[in-house]
Amino acid sequence: MDADTLLAFVRFHAWANDRILATAADLSDEEFRRTATLDHGTAFQTFRHLVDVDWSWREFCTGNDVGETYAWDQGFVLEDLATVHAFCLQEDERLRTYVASLDDAALSESMALAEGPDDAVPRWLIVAHIVNHGTQHRSELARYLTECGHSPGELDLLDAPRLPWPGDRGDAAGR
Repeated sequence: MDADTLLAFVRFHAWANDRILATAADLSDEEFRRTATLDHGTAFQTFRHLVDVDWSWREFCTGNDVGETYAWDQGFVLEDLATVHAFCLQEDERLRTYVASLDDAALSESMALAEGPDDAVPRWLIVAHIVNHGTQHRSELARYLTECGHSPGELDLLDAPRLPWPGDRGDAAGR
């Protein structure tokens, strides 16, 4: 995969993260923290999981395998929607900058996920995994937000080439 194509996916990921987190601001604290039919129990925990996975895989790609630790174990404060959203915006920018710095050889470089010879994948696939993982959790969060009366609207990948990068425009979520 070439860098421009991968950056289109990363742009979509950043835009969709920003949009769904901005929509979550319409939830009451009770709705944000109550147990629901979400993979991680609550909207809060699902958002924390989403941004932690983004952070940990990007760290892995840069040669800093954080192992079984979480972003909050490394001093990042992720205790409410505002801090999760701020961290997400920063992490999406770090991922954007990182991917933009890679040439085709670096994108194709094999990265060992474990000790076995069959446990290596190209770097671009790990970045694609970050985006795909985010799509999974944004989908369940979008359903939950809609059930609470706060639909985030369409989150279409086909718009990726035209989507603004969070922070590159005047409004908070492009809604």
